[in-house]
Parts: sequence; C-alpha cells; structure tokens
Amino acid sequence: MLDLPKISQVSAILLEHARNKGVTELELQRAIREENISLLNEISDDYYNYDELFTYAKRHAENLENALLEGYTMKFNTMDGLQWLQQKYGLEEGSDYRKGKEQINDLVIGGDARQTIESALADNWAIETVENEEEKDEQKIMLHLNAWFDKPDE
Repeated sequence: MLDLPKISQVSAILLEHARNKGVTELELQRAIREENISLLNEISDDYYNYDELFTYAKRHAENLENALLEGYTMKFNTMDGLQWLQQKYGLEEGSDYRKGKEQINDLVIGGDARQTIESALADNWAIETVENEEEKDEQKIMLHLNAWFDKPDE
C-alpha cells in the first residue's frame, strides 16, 4: 500500500467539496499553494467553510498540496464524517447507500472507487465486499468500524 499523506477528515471533506463545486485541480492547487481562502470561500456554503483550513493544516503538518496530487489517507473517521462519500462521489444516503449503526450498507461502487475508498479511509474503518459483479466492474460493499476499535460489551 502506498504511503499517502495523512490529513484530517475535515480537510478531506473540504478538498472534495471544492472539487464537487467545480473548482479545477489547477485552481485548487494554486489556492492551496497561495493559501487563497477567498477563492475557496466563494464556493463555501452554510455547512462548509474554509477559514481555518490552512491554519489547521499547518498546525497539524498536513501537506494539502501533496494530498491533492497523490491522494490521501484520513487520520480518523467518524460516522458523520463519512459524508466524505457525498462530496467525493455525489452519493446520497437513502438512494445510494443505507446508514446503519456504525456502518454504511448497500453501497455499489466500481473497482477504482473501491481502491480510492480503501486508501482514503482511516484505520478505524474497514471495507467488505458483499456482492461482486465482475462483468459490470461493480461491487456492493459495506463500511464498518474495525473490530479492534469496537467497545467491549457493557
């Protein structure tokens, strides 16, 4: 497995949000290099704000430009943070997947998407194939908390 830059889940969501809003790779790379918050805040909305992106990245030694160019691994994922799937792939809960307790079910993806998801997810999550349709190059997968992160029964 490649040693990809590690970034926070929030940084990953913001990068994918910018891509999703139509910011080109070159514009995004330039905004990161020049720390141009203005450009990014033009595409922000009530939920996504870029004001602290560069400050946070510096404080936590996140190389956003390398993450943009090479791909990335998120340091930690929460269930709510898996909205990353919506920003990265335009997937919507209910129509493209179902949310369960500490898991995502019935997500159908292509082979390339699986590789990206596997490399981007933090170690506290695992990915399992539920169905594999090789002729369509599609898989139905489930994302869930890794067993070694589970809490003991109380």
